[in-house]
Amino acid sequence: MPKRLDTLKILEMLPLIYEDLDIDTIERRFFAMTTEIFSFDRLALFFVKHKKSLLQGKLSHGFTPGAIEALNIPLSADFIFTSPLITGVPVWNQIIDNDPYVKNLKLTNFAVIPVINRKRVSCWEITACKEHSCPAYGNRWLRCWLISNNKCSSGQNLSLEQKRQKCEECPVYQEGNADCVEGILLVDNSLSGVEINDNTVVVLSLLGHTVGAAINNSKRFERTLKISIKDDLTGIHNRRYFNERLVDELERVSRYPKDPLSLIMIDIDFFKQVNDSHGHQFGDSVLIWFAAFLSTKLRKSDVVARYGGEEFALLLINTSQTQALEVAEDLRQQIALRSHPATGTNITASFGVATFGERATSVDSLIAKADKALYAAKAQGRNRVCLAG
Repeated sequence: MPKRLDTLKILEMLPLIYEDLDIDTIERRFFAMTTEIFSFDRLALFFVKHKKSLLQGKLSHGFTPGAIEALNIPLSADFIFTSPLITGVPVWNQIIDNDPYVKNLKLTNFAVIPVINRKRVSCWEITACKEHSCPAYGNRWLRCWLISNNKCSSGQNLSLEQKRQKCEECPVYQEGNADCVEGILLVDNSLSGVEINDNTVVVLSLLGHTVGAAINNSKRFERTLKISIKDDLTGIHNRRYFNERLVDELERVSRYPKDPLSLIMIDIDFFKQVNDSHGHQFGDSVLIWFAAFLSTKLRKSDVVARYGGEEFALLLINTSQTQALEVAEDLRQQIALRSHPATGTNITASFGVATFGERATSVDSLIAKADKALYAAKAQGRNRVCLAG
């Protein structure tokens, strides 16, 4: 329950959640805000690892250090902590005797609040509810099961147990989409015995919806950013991202001149003939295959990008001219020894190498040097590596 349920304070603090698009920051702010506004004995924040189908402890206050963070709970309606992920419904004022996680944490007076990352269908819409006096009616962010002593569509006042039984028949309650829920907030007053009342659960649920929406916005931003810097066909970085990284890395090297930086420009030989002979669909498959090959052969610190058409660019961090020549020659030989896996067509490539230094001191000059070296490789018969003069 709040130290003092100050609506203005809550409204003032909510925008802080949206100020940052970093998910970790959003989570920390939500947890800090909950700790500041409310006076629970203990709190914990769990988040879903969707790929692993686990609910994982992340942040805690008042619990034994490391106890929450060590928990990895399978996504199942059988566990109290994970059931809100399936139903989207908070759990509170329940006596739990058979849940191992509840017993291990010695929880006797607690609430589990889902952090919902996108809006669910409204109760009153899907059930064709006619109870206009219900506070949930007409609202997309409130559920009737969060409200004490409300009238459901039957028009009868229901006890908590009757309401739960009725909710279990409700298609909204049964929606069961775990992807809608980002995690849970566990609040506990087992030590003090102070009641966690319905109004507190409602406020926490609304906060959980707000945080979930902020996290969803962050994920949408990350997806948009990822799309904007990736090449649509090959999935590697595009020219825009490459040029931005090149600017950043040249600034870094200018400050630390002992750290070498090299650029390799690559062109697939006779690519037009590949398209003319086998069609553009096959040509696209060659580009995808070639990009995947380059990505697997370089370090994670290096940058691989499709620079345009059949031309690719490699930015080699902390790599001298001699080392860059060795990398390019090794790649050239490996490509020449391979053939396209689908048709057995032999593919070769030409390489131009340039290193940041006296004759290449800017983005434009470094690219121009590498381009010139690539042109020389093609002019000398292709399938070779040339160094910028």
